[in-house]
Order: sequence, then C-alpha cells, then structure tokens
Amino acid sequence: MRLFGTLLLLAAVAAAVPAAPRQTVTIGSDWRFTVDIEKIGEAEQWFREDFDHSKWSKVTVPKAWDLYEEALWGFEGVGWYAVSIPPALAAPGKMQMLRFGRVMYHTKAWLDGKPLGENIGGYLPFEFDVTGRLRRDKPSTLVLRADNKPRLQWLPAARNIEWMQYGGILEPVVLETTERVFISDVTVNAVPQGEGATVDCRVEIRSREAVEKHVTLRVAVGTAVKSFAVKLVPGATVRERIALALPRAQRWSPATPFLYTLRASVEHRDQMVDSTIARFGVRKVETRGRDILLNGERLYLKGVNRYDEYGRYGVNAPRQLVIEDLKRMKSAGVNFVRVHFPQSPELISLYDEMGFLMMEEVTINWWGNGFSGKGEEVQRADILDFAIPFLERMVRRDKNHPAIAFWSMCNESTTDTEVGIHVMRTLIRRARELDPTRPVTFVLATRESKGHLAFEDAGIVSVNVYVGGYKGKPANHVAQVRELTARAAQEYLQRQADTWPTKPVIVTEFGTPGIPGIHGDASYTEEYQAAVLEEVWKAIGKCREVSGGVMWSWADYFHRPNFIKYAAFGPYGVVTVDRRPKLAFQSLVKMYGGSGAVR
Repeated sequence: MRLFGTLLLLAAVAAAVPAAPRQTVTIGSDWRFTVDIEKIGEAEQWFREDFDHSKWSKVTVPKAWDLYEEALWGFEGVGWYAVSIPPALAAPGKMQMLRFGRVMYHTKAWLDGKPLGENIGGYLPFEFDVTGRLRRDKPSTLVLRADNKPRLQWLPAARNIEWMQYGGILEPVVLETTERVFISDVTVNAVPQGEGATVDCRVEIRSREAVEKHVTLRVAVGTAVKSFAVKLVPGATVRERIALALPRAQRWSPATPFLYTLRASVEHRDQMVDSTIARFGVRKVETRGRDILLNGERLYLKGVNRYDEYGRYGVNAPRQLVIEDLKRMKSAGVNFVRVHFPQSPELISLYDEMGFLMMEEVTINWWGNGFSGKGEEVQRADILDFAIPFLERMVRRDKNHPAIAFWSMCNESTTDTEVGIHVMRTLIRRARELDPTRPVTFVLATRESKGHLAFEDAGIVSVNVYVGGYKGKPANHVAQVRELTARAAQEYLQRQADTWPTKPVIVTEFGTPGIPGIHGDASYTEEYQAAVLEEVWKAIGKCREVSGGVMWSWADYFHRPNFIKYAAFGPYGVVTVDRRPKLAFQSLVKMYGGSGAVR
C-alpha cells in the first residue's frame, strides 16, 4: 500500500513538471562491516579490489556500529565497510557524486581498490566525484575506513566530550547523477512585505562541459515565475540572483509553520537539463535593542536542548517515534531547540514543519577549558582551519530552513583569552558574510561575560546558568533552591545584562540532574530537578532584559564511557532516554504554558 501511494505521488509530480535527469539512489543494501581494533587494515590493504569482503558481517546502513552488537557499545576506534554498486548505476557522460550524509569521524574511501579521498569531521556531509569511475561490466566495490576516536586538534577541540561518539555511517550514502550542467546550490531568503513577501533567491549553476553553453534558468514559487538566459563557459560556476514577489503570503512562525516550495530548473533548447527544489518559510528574525524579533514581534524563548539520539536507536530512531517525541515537546509549550552539533536535514525539516525555532552550533565545545586536568588543552588559533570550513558547510547545507533562527560559534569555551577572542570574532564575521539574515552568537558557561569581548561582534549574548550546583554554594535540598539557586541565577543574569546594555541576552542552558525513579528532596532526585527548573525559570522571567531560556535538557542522553561518576547517561532530561516522562515534564508544561496533551 505504501509503494502504491508513492507511485501515485510520483505520477502526480511527473504530470505537473517536466522530467529532469537528476537521479538520486540510496546505497543502502548489502553493506558489510568488520572492526579493526589493532589498526592493521590499511597495512594489509583491506581496500584491495581482490580482497574478499564477503566474510565480513552483513549490517544495516545507516546505523551506528554501537548498535550492531552490545559489545560494541561505546567503541571508539576503526571500523571498515564494503558495498557493491551495481553496474546499472553507471552513467557514462554524466556527472556522478557519492554523497555521505554523516560518517563518524575520520573517513577514508576507496573505489575498486583506488583512493577516492578522505574526510575529517563527523557531523556534516561530504562527497567524492566518481564521474566515469563506476564500472559498466561488473559491480564496483566501495570500501570505507571509519575512525571515530576523537583527537584534541579536531572539533570539538577538547579532551572531554560530553556526548556519545557514535561510530560509523550515521546518515544515508547516496549516488547522485546529473548532466554536466547542474544546479549546485540554491539560497532562499523570504521576508514579509505588507500582506505579501519578497523572495530573494540565489542559484548557483556549474558547467563541466568542454564547450560554451547557453541555457535558460527558471525559478518558480507557485504562480510567481521568472526566467532568463545564462551563458556558461567551460568549467564555469555562475551565480544568479532573482527576486520574486508574492502578493499574499502566509508567515512562518512556531504557531503557523507554513512552508513554500521554490523550484529552480535549467533548460537547454527546450529540454530539461536539471531541476531542484528548496522549501522555505516567509519570516524575519532580527534584533532591536534588547529584543529579538520574529516577524516584527518580540520573541521569547521557551526552549529545550535536545540531542538527536533516542534510547538504543542512537541517532537513527524510526521517523514516527521522532514525530511523537516532537509532538510531546510541542504539547509542553516548547518553541525553541538548541543543539551542540548540526542535526540531520530530515530532523531539521521536521522542525520546519512542526514549528520549532532552533539554534545550530559549530561544534567547538569546552575548548581551552582544561577539563582533563593534564595541561594539554592549549588554545591555538589554527582551530580555525577546522572551524571555518565546518561553519561554511553548515550554513551552505542548512541556510534555507526557516526553523534555524541563530547560528552559534561554540559552547562553554575559554573565549576571554587573546586567542579565544580572535577565534570567536573571526567566526562571527565569517558567519555574517555567509548569512547576513540571522543573528550570530556564542555560548558562555556560568562566568562573568565582561572579558569575552567577541560579544561586541555578536548579535546576542548567550549564557548558561548553573548556580547552586556547579557554581556558588550548593543547594543540596529543595528548601534551599529558591535562595541558593534562583536568587543567585537572577543576580548573575542581571549582571550580564548590565554588562551588555544594548544587546539581547538569552539563557542557553539551565537545569540539573534528576535520576529517573529516584525520589526525595535532595539533589539528583526527580523532585529536586522539578524544583530547580521552576525556580530558575521564575528568575529568568524577572529579568526583563533576558529573552527567555533553553533548559538542559529535553531527554536524558548517553555519555561517553567513564565520563561521569553517577550514571551511564546524563539524567538532565524531563523525559528518560526512551521518552518516559519524569516529574520535571509537568514542571516544564507549567513553566511554558503548554497543555501536556499530545494530539
């Protein structure tokens, strides 16, 4: 029944628009996997064309290798994958790219025994050009070596990493086939204009033809259409800017998450060469003095931090479970989500559809804080060699999502040193060049913000608030929370607001652990966690200069092995790792004005 419905949908799309030759095929079956604990695979050339991979284990991709077998839970090291690509997928004369959504963390790839390339970074997509390299007479063999062991010089750039470093292929691997002239990027910025909207669109077209080519670029949103001629010289990359007007337009917001679709196409002599779509929302995020505005109205954050894992599904939970989880967040009154690293396009698209704003972050986390205690976390400006390409790839991939309201450059790092200030300023300025439509910030731990001078360049001052626990005199019982936690939080926030009198301030983390099923009035109990959330939220509300808060965290989450002494996971959630509500869930409902009823 699902296949029949899909065929009907494809038929309807085909009838509405001319067929385009762009094809995307998921490489998703017959994957083989083995571990390489002794790191001997490269020396023994497991990537060789004549190497027998059939003895390796058959596995599901995408899926973290931690979930293949209980003994691999938390494994940080090297794993190998192999898969056959059928000869029917070879397309002579066309461009073909192997695209990897996310592989953790350092990837090397070979095709039929010959190197394709490597990638360092486990949170964003990368690709290899396989044009003319796929065999037509027999299957081609793709081999990957993945290493998820962190390195201090790579992002997050700290010895201690709080979240699980799930290993292996975590998002789909696809083969994309296009003509040698193709659309390589589309940027859409749609802002309200009276009852309508102006749609500013930039289309990037690449030519890998050997001769000059004249094409027609066509851009359409509903009945608003523009087209014009474009000349492409051999090897050129051309960027065209198009403005469309929508006389009447629905605005995107958490209350009304209305989405539009823009279609960009390239034609040559009345034949479709390439076509792609981009979904977008009509909305404008800006700052004005102390306030953050969404579509001209003050935005007050009622947020949660949320990792993309879900119990023992890791980062690949079934879609319906994710939807139900987001519906529960919506029922609690949540309007904002923060993350420490880029999320999958599928998840961000759900945020678009369901009406969640979010802040996406460059994965610099605890940089320079010296949490390992070994004096090895020396700050160096060459972190930019990793951070700038990371930022550029993140913005390029996710810029059209209306859910994304802010970009963040780091979390809880040492940003008051000469190097820290320089790195933050460099990233903030580059983010503004890439995307001038969104405010940019970075996140400070519970410290005085005065010396963190890159906030001069930021649009928003973002601070995490943990007092009465990690900072100041500890509140060990519920009766102490109001005095030692809430009052101290309010005083801290007021000092930060006074330090930056012309900028909005937001609380990007607040919360405390609540171990599920443990009750009483002392710290780490469910009752204590609920009390801290409620009292700190009241303190945030008493500071008019503060534009809301983002509690840590929506769900409990697994830590890396031996990260923390009291549990195998971080019990900061208002729901458990498998999404059972704790007492703090009802506190969140009360705080954020939700109903708590999932529809």
